[in-house]
Amino acid sequence: MNNANLESRSTNKIECDNQNNEREWIKNTFAAINTAEFNEFPIPKKIYLYVSYDVLSGSNLSQFDSVVDTKGLDENPIRQDLQKYIESQDTICLFVTSFKDAPEANIRKLIGYHLTSKSKDFHHRFVTLVLPYKKEPEKVNGSDESWDLGIQIRKNEIQDTFRNSNLDFFLENILFYDALRYYRDDIVKLNTDIYSEEDVQADKNEFIEAIAGVVERRRNILLDEIKDIKESFTKIKNGDALTVPEIKAIENAIHKIKDLRYLNKRVPSFVYKDEEQGFVAKYVEYYRTLYKAWNTKHAIHLNFGYYEPRNIDIYYDMRVFAEGINEDEMLKKFTKQAKQELENILNELRSANEYLKTFIPELVIQYNSFYDDFISKVGVEIQDEALRKLSPQKKDYRFWTALIEEKGKVRPPGITYTDNVCKTLKHELETEQSLNTFLEIKAGQYWAELVTKILSFFGDK
Repeated sequence: MNNANLESRSTNKIECDNQNNEREWIKNTFAAINTAEFNEFPIPKKIYLYVSYDVLSGSNLSQFDSVVDTKGLDENPIRQDLQKYIESQDTICLFVTSFKDAPEANIRKLIGYHLTSKSKDFHHRFVTLVLPYKKEPEKVNGSDESWDLGIQIRKNEIQDTFRNSNLDFFLENILFYDALRYYRDDIVKLNTDIYSEEDVQADKNEFIEAIAGVVERRRNILLDEIKDIKESFTKIKNGDALTVPEIKAIENAIHKIKDLRYLNKRVPSFVYKDEEQGFVAKYVEYYRTLYKAWNTKHAIHLNFGYYEPRNIDIYYDMRVFAEGINEDEMLKKFTKQAKQELENILNELRSANEYLKTFIPELVIQYNSFYDDFISKVGVEIQDEALRKLSPQKKDYRFWTALIEEKGKVRPPGITYTDNVCKTLKHELETEQSLNTFLEIKAGQYWAELVTKILSFFGDK
């Protein structure tokens, strides 16, 4: 610690002196700061790198505002620090994975959680970036030692894996890049017997152009949506008045939609409160297995539900878990049937009138947006309520004291540290108004609001 001389390492900014090649300067300086070779710099938690136009000129990279390299996905990939990037409409998300494991389980879990939001078109902005290593494509069964054929076979296998997980993922958004493809196996040096620097640069350009293609496809999709909306509006504006049968069809739809307003008619209370399958019971089991190590749990308890070095936030975890990590979990599962019933009612109206055929698809898109908002609002309520229930956040609060003191405690045979902390957590989440009951109430409240919004499209509430 003395040799590190931390108190003198207070500098946090350095600029290129323009005396050297800027690319080389970036490479060397970045490496030196990361390995603490400069006496005046600490080891950084985060680095902001501003690159001049001279470095990017002539490259497709110049069209991007910034590139953000986040922390890798560990045991819990669904993290709040990633959400702002994933939900940003002007962000392309590249999920990096190794060739042999692609797509890795954590990537599938994260992508799956977000792709259940039908209204946000995440699949247009999600890219799986696969990194081959040491001629792995040539070793794929059926590749005949061809790099290109091995890549195509693996790409189809990856898409099949996504499909088997019920994930809608575009084949064009599965990209491959091997930075050492043209280099020798025994040393990091260009294999000049076969390749040239131009081959390396062309490969880089092809990869960046593929990323640009994701942007272009997204832009074209938005332009097509605008065109469709304009055409729909024109058709509706110029249309004739609805006939009596058509009005009856709409009135019948309104009656069916009103019948869906009360969620408790579709989802009984015991679904939320079941001792083994209810929200609190399943979340506590999720907590038990997600953070397997006892010392990870202890670190979370010492920080009252958080552990910043590993981006752990149990309140956000509860939100995600309550919403449903996929379509077959918690609130997304509970409301799946009611959601489908409402969508079926809307789709049935398509056959009632030529102009409704134009209007209803737009309403279904809006409905998907309302549903995603419904799930999110309930999740946020759970997060806030969990934070309230487990406060105050201090060591002399009985709940946190009980968890912290489990470390080193003598226990009867067969009883473990994890058993006790999970039992204490479950009891706390079920006291006063249980989070089970709270979830049921909020789900019913926001579902009724969703149905009211749909009814308002037909001039009825």
